Amino acid sequence: MSDTTLDTLVSISRETDAGASNRREARRQAMMVAATELFCTKGYGATSLSEVVKQSGGSLSTLYDLFGNKAGLFRAIVEDRCRGITELFQRDDINEMPVEQALGTFACILINHTMDDDTMAALRTILAESIQFPELGHLFYESGPEPSKQAVANYLAEQTKRGRLVIDNPRRAAEDFCSLVCGDAKMRGMCGLPTFLPGITGEIQAQHAVEVFLRAYGPR
Repeated sequence: MSDTTLDTLVSISRETDAGASNRREARRQAMMVAATELFCTKGYGATSLSEVVKQSGGSLSTLYDLFGNKAGLFRAIVEDRCRGITELFQRDDINEMPVEQALGTFACILINHTMDDDTMAALRTILAESIQFPELGHLFYESGPEPSKQAVANYLAEQTKRGRLVIDNPRRAAEDFCSLVCGDAKMRGMCGLPTFLPGITGEIQAQHAVEVFLRAYGPR
């Protein structure tokens, strides 16, 4: 076999593998989209995996291979939706940015990812069904809020080492900051009310949260 033929076969093999990987990811995304819609409209308990497959395409065997079970599917949805919240803290230059800028950017990301109608609908579903399915609330918190708060805590700890903040307990400070960002807006949204009061925007809420936080934890 010539080198040219071998190179051609290797190239074809790589293209085939890439195509299969892309199709698998497309199927994964389609199943998560279908499941999200069904969970929010019918509820977690009333949604069957067969319905997810019927709406998304594919097969039950593929779904089990991708997610394991319904709980795994739910976890994947939450992790996928929350991934964008913590990406900021993975940037190489995050620790070089002014603290006010980094926290303000994160606050806006958090608001945009958690205050939209779809997320509010999902939270209402989780709260309503957590009594019957306690693992649902645990899965949600461990897959969504917990990693986000830990990412903030790690960032705050590093900024404290650099002398930019004065924090004894980074995890508690992270809880404080996330609470300042969300404020009463999340509760309003979960109750079906407008998320923000008249005259308040996400940007205004984010700026307020940063200002209050830095007054409490900024250098003395």
